[in-house]
Parts: sequence; C-alpha cells; structure tokens
Amino acid sequence: MTNGQLARLVIRIGLGINMLMHGLVRIPKLNAFVAKTEAGFASTLLPPILTKAFLYTLPFVELTVGVLILLGGQFSRWGYFLGGLTIGALLFGTTLKEDWTGAGNQLIYVIAFYLALRGLDESARRR
Repeated sequence: MTNGQLARLVIRIGLGINMLMHGLVRIPKLNAFVAKTEAGFASTLLPPILTKAFLYTLPFVELTVGVLILLGGQFSRWGYFLGGLTIGALLFGTTLKEDWTGAGNQLIYVIAFYLALRGLDESARRR
C-alpha cells in the first residue's frame, strides 16, 4: 500500500467514524439534543420551526454521511460531498450566532472534506 493510499484510508476512517458517531450518539437522546441546541439559536434570525426541523434531521444526516464514507468507493465520494454540505449549513448557523470558535472548528471539517475529495481525484488519476 502506498503512502497516498494509507493517507486516504486514514482520512476515510477518521471522518467516517466521526460523522457516524455524531449521529449515532444523538439519535437516542434526540429530543434533548434538539432542545439544548435550539436554545442557542433563539437570538438569531432563523425561524424556530426551521431550526427545529434542521436539528431533528441533523443526526440522521450525520449517521448517513458516516456510513457512506466508511463504505468506500463511490459511496465515500458522496459521503464527503454530503458531509461538506452539512458542515456548510452548520457553519451558516454558527456564524449567525457569532460563535467564532465553533466556526473555526467547523472550518477544519471543511478542509478535511475538501482534502478527502481531492484525494479521491489523485487516486483516480493514478489508475
């Protein structure tokens, strides 16, 4: 296995487990997760119904992203893409709250999803 292949495996396992577990641990306590997180958006311009709908959906999207990434192949491609879109939506809400520390952390995810997708391009070019 080349260093590039190992690097792609490491980022796939890391991002896949991270996203999978974000969803998996939130689903059993979904109502509590939504109530706690929703409170942080009360002072933003987001309509409460939209915030609540997004938060009820988020753990299932995170779980799906994690599974897609861990499955590999074309599934990873779509998992990375969906993960990037999800983080983009989270980043929008986080910046509305002016939570710049949280936004900085989310930018790390954006970079990770970007690098993971770029790694797939490099892998395809070498075939």
